[in-house]
Amino acid sequence: MANVLRIKRRTSGLAGAPSALATGELAHNAVDDTLYIGKGDDGGGNATSIVPLGGTGAFTDRSTAQTVGGKKTFSTVPSSSQDASASTDLVRKSQMDAAISGLASGDMLKSVYDTNNNGKVDSAESADAVAWTGITGKPTTFAPTAHTHATSEVTGLDTALAAKAPLASPALTGLPTAPTQTAGDSTTKIATTQFVAQAIAALIDAAPGTLDSLNEIAAALGDDPNFATTISTSIATKLTKTSNLSDLQSASTARTNLGLGSMATQSAGAVAITGGTINGIAFDGGTY
Repeated sequence: MANVLRIKRRTSGLAGAPSALATGELAHNAVDDTLYIGKGDDGGGNATSIVPLGGTGAFTDRSTAQTVGGKKTFSTVPSSSQDASASTDLVRKSQMDAAISGLASGDMLKSVYDTNNNGKVDSAESADAVAWTGITGKPTTFAPTAHTHATSEVTGLDTALAAKAPLASPALTGLPTAPTQTAGDSTTKIATTQFVAQAIAALIDAAPGTLDSLNEIAAALGDDPNFATTISTSIATKLTKTSNLSDLQSASTARTNLGLGSMATQSAGAVAITGGTINGIAFDGGTY
């Protein structure tokens, strides 16, 4: 009986290469029908990589139908003897040239006629115009180029317009709002309640509660419309501080009012006392 050479194999389970092989060791995976070999040597007899060596799982099967995946680069131009009747058949250039030789040439480039990529032709050349009678599905009537309808003929239009305020002297209702203008703005812009409140607050500033209205200020001024004149006139009747009583209208009347009599006009070194009684006087010398 002849000698039998056996190699590692996997009959079921996962497809693909084994996890490890010795250098030059073979293994067959029946799941993907591929023969693998250990390649390289790590110095201990173990392969550094495992590569497919043969089998329909790793190489093209020339005898049966097979799905080939991935991008393939051919060193020579492939040929085909089929009629290219199926969508997946390999087609030779000669077959393609023969198939399109009877077609008319054209310039229907997608980049030109479908610029927005919506699957519809954007435009056609005037030379390619189609007769009106040759167009199907066209509308039977068209909207007029100009409309002369009265507003009453448009459903709901008059009602909608009546709800709008006119530009000239609008009579607004409800609670209309407007943007608040910058403080101090004195133009013809609309002043909101917020703008007015800010202006009044700026006018009052930090005035006390008893003087934060015009009526309170007027009462404080005695309701006198000529308050400044009145005050000026009143101040003019007062003595000047720096005159030291020299601007009295009647010095004698003033002395009399103060009860000083003639004594106030005598020299300090020669005071004449006539009549009366002096009590509690201490004399410390001199002539009296």
